[in-house]
Amino acid sequence: MNDLLMVLLIIAPISLLLHEAGHTLAANIFTSASVKLHLGVGPRVITWRHSRGEVAVNAFYFVGGMTISSPPEKVYGKIAIAIAGPLVNLFIAALTFLYPFQPSITVWILFFNLWLGITNLIPFKLLGKESDGWTIMKAIIKKT
Repeated sequence: MNDLLMVLLIIAPISLLLHEAGHTLAANIFTSASVKLHLGVGPRVITWRHSRGEVAVNAFYFVGGMTISSPPEKVYGKIAIAIAGPLVNLFIAALTFLYPFQPSITVWILFFNLWLGITNLIPFKLLGKESDGWTIMKAIIKKT
């Protein structure tokens, strides 16, 4: 039970935040407009505005996140922004072998980040939301 709470309340939100931070960093490189990083769903708890956009945390911060930016003009920019989030998670999964956490924590960090990175690279569209893989596939096929 403690492991489940740890994953739900600590590991998942930090992994989601880092995933979205990867998208945000790439969006800041490939777009000139402001970028918004939102973590969670529900009522807004806190918002931090800065010169390049904003970071917002919602009440159910462990549910998901999104990065909002204007689309870049070039196809490689769209692909770079879409792939940056999953690559951050796969990098974190690789780093778990370097840090000697308690074994159960290491396994949870490893598997959650692997799951988040790999499933986001699979192209799918569900309830109107597109995976990063879908965005990449669409950019490659349409060349827009």
